[in-house]
Amino acid sequence: MAQDVSFPEQCHGYCFSVLQPFIDHFLKLKEATDDNDKMKVEKIHSLELTINNLQSQLLKSETEIKNNVEQIKVKDEQIKQKDDQIKLKDDQDEEIKNLREDVKMISCLNSPNSVFEMKVKGMEQFESPFDSSRWTVIQRRINGSVDFNRNWTDYKNGFGDERGSFFLGLETIHLMTLAHPHELYIQLRDVNGTTSYARYDDFKVGSENEDYKLKSLGEYSGTAGDSFSYNLDMKFTTLDRDNDMSEKGNCAIAHAGGWWFKNCSRSSLNGKYYDDGKITACQYYGIFWGTWKNYDYTISLTFSQMMIRPKPLKKKVSF
Repeated sequence: MAQDVSFPEQCHGYCFSVLQPFIDHFLKLKEATDDNDKMKVEKIHSLELTINNLQSQLLKSETEIKNNVEQIKVKDEQIKQKDDQIKLKDDQDEEIKNLREDVKMISCLNSPNSVFEMKVKGMEQFESPFDSSRWTVIQRRINGSVDFNRNWTDYKNGFGDERGSFFLGLETIHLMTLAHPHELYIQLRDVNGTTSYARYDDFKVGSENEDYKLKSLGEYSGTAGDSFSYNLDMKFTTLDRDNDMSEKGNCAIAHAGGWWFKNCSRSSLNGKYYDDGKITACQYYGIFWGTWKNYDYTISLTFSQMMIRPKPLKKKVSF
């Protein structure tokens, strides 16, 4: 007698064989989906890293741009300042050029110690000693006939006899040295007839608004020693205009003449004139150049002469 088999039992083998391909297909789809999801996660992570990196680069770029903008502002300000300096220099060069055009020698004899007439812009025509080497005498002491213990106005305008002892005038000296670079030559002689000299290659005196400051001397050369550089950048002092640095009083009064005193000075060519070349106690300082006489201020020179002449203009070399 045959045994009864239920339908599920009868279907089990057959149904499995029919469904197996579908199950395998779904398993493969699931694996593929899982792999795809994994790839998506990895790709998203990679994109996040890329975005973070780009954001960092963008922030860095923004900082660099900001710094560059600040640097550009600084450069612009520097360029503006340079432009202003160039404009100021151009204006000064034009003013100096005009002054040079207005400084004219009208007549000059070839013999030593001759006198020539000069016209400087802003001043009346004046006379000044002149020699064949184009040196213009701006100060001379040969005797005591002219008193050099003068006020500000006298030193500004000049005084004395151009053929003897005299002072050309600070305003004239200022305009001459402003119009063109000048060198300074100082001649000295003592009572025994011994001579010496000092020379400076860039002499310049400021304006009255600057109290005729000794603005430049340049390099020294000579046999008398450098007793003038001590006075560099000092304003001129007279008996009625105290511009020195001395705490003991007005140096011009003690030295009986105007000069570019500091505290007070190692030189003074406008002091009291002593015929015998000697100073005794309680007398005014005389005419002295400290380095030449070992700072013996009892010695007073019996001759001094300050001369200036224009320096040759340097030619520009083109390459």
